[in-house]
Amino acid sequence: MDNRYSIKEINYIKGIAIVLVFIGHAATPSFLERPYSYELIVQLIYSFHMSLFFLVSGFLSCKVIDMNLKEEYFNYVKSKFYRLIVPFLTISFITNFMILILKYIVNEPVTINSLIDMIKTIILYPENGVMGSLWFLYTLFVVSIISPFIIKLPIKITFTVSLLLNILVPQYKNFLSVSRVSFFLIYFLIGLYYRKYYFNNKKINVKGITTFKKVIICIISLTSVFYYSYIIANQIYISRYVLSILNFLCGLFGMILILIFIEKIRNFKICAKVLSFLGRYSLDIYLLSWFFQIVSMILTTKVLKITNYNLFFISNIVIGSLCIPFSIYILRKFAILKFLLLGEKSVKNSSIKSLNFNK
Repeated sequence: MDNRYSIKEINYIKGIAIVLVFIGHAATPSFLERPYSYELIVQLIYSFHMSLFFLVSGFLSCKVIDMNLKEEYFNYVKSKFYRLIVPFLTISFITNFMILILKYIVNEPVTINSLIDMIKTIILYPENGVMGSLWFLYTLFVVSIISPFIIKLPIKITFTVSLLLNILVPQYKNFLSVSRVSFFLIYFLIGLYYRKYYFNNKKINVKGITTFKKVIICIISLTSVFYYSYIIANQIYISRYVLSILNFLCGLFGMILILIFIEKIRNFKICAKVLSFLGRYSLDIYLLSWFFQIVSMILTTKVLKITNYNLFFISNIVIGSLCIPFSIYILRKFAILKFLLLGEKSVKNSSIKSLNFNK
């Protein structure tokens, strides 16, 4: 693949996105009631952070536009299965097995029906399971394997249908992650087509936009994102369809804000290196940080009896960060663990590049 495709800004975007995911997970209301200030910040993050990953995933998947379905589709699906579904299944079954052990310890009955329900939940209702936070892998897999067919339609039909799905399909249709797929498909397609347009039009350049236009765009984006977050945080009722449109726009506005931010900090070498590092290991952080954060949550609330949410949050950040050295210095030393937990399958002394969700 052309080296032009290895745009370093992509790692910056993934680095920022995974930091937002990490913060959102650390500020959970599961063990302590989340204060309003945290609630507002979390809703601000949730308004666009996962859309960034789907935009980036589409951007990195533009080869599907010219894919020969008859000759290439099977290998494409197989590579996606290895990269996304193998870690999803491995971690889901590990966590559910841990739950079964705990039930056995406390003498809670485990029946065949409960085991069947567990497997059914993992495969058919991924968001309802113990590791519901892994919905991203499942959803990205579904989006990835249907996109080669969708893009065979005329582009106007493709975007019209995907936009209608984004706005009209209600939330909480968890069967086969229907709601998530419907919502995020359009971001994947936008990233995919933008990639093609980006390399066919060399004059595209954020720096070419005047400062005045950047300020106006930034104000509109910030206002929209804050307004949506305020509505959600305060549980203000507005029409579901209006809220859906605003939510869709927040995903795009969030990307605009991130691009403007990257343009400002890219010359600061330390910031650039940190974001690039986090971007390279974003999948590791996404998959493993929960285990470390759950230890932190139990330690602070159940063992130390801490009720101060600030201390609770800081502990989740610090202990959760241990997933990075754990992955680099322990997990990644074993090929089988890299494959089962990270979806990296070594082939002839080369491996799927870290954190590229789309190979």
